[in-house]
Amino acid sequence: MRERIVISACIVLLMGGTALAQDAGDACVNQLAETESLVDQTVNAKALDEGDVEEVNMLLDEADAACTDGDYGKAKTTMAKVKTMLEAAPPMAAEPADPAEPPEQ
Repeated sequence: MRERIVISACIVLLMGGTALAQDAGDACVNQLAETESLVDQTVNAKALDEGDVEEVNMLLDEADAACTDGDYGKAKTTMAKVKTMLEAAPPMAAEPADPAEPPEQ
């Protein structure tokens, strides 16, 4: 009886650890998706030059690899570098009004 209790407790602990790791992985992937969306907006606004775009994409690849490998600290640091680069970029211009719509008066 004692053996079954110990085995059950071990299984619960192992499964709980995996669930926590999966939650951290999901958070990493969600944060990466948010960062990629911000990069897309900045690139579409042409606020970065080609060299910076290449560097940002390289850093995003590193962050993605770190998330996949479970190195969440490195991924978070890399995404922080990307966000710093985006903040240093000139502000995004407001989107032009649709020419088909008459101007508001």
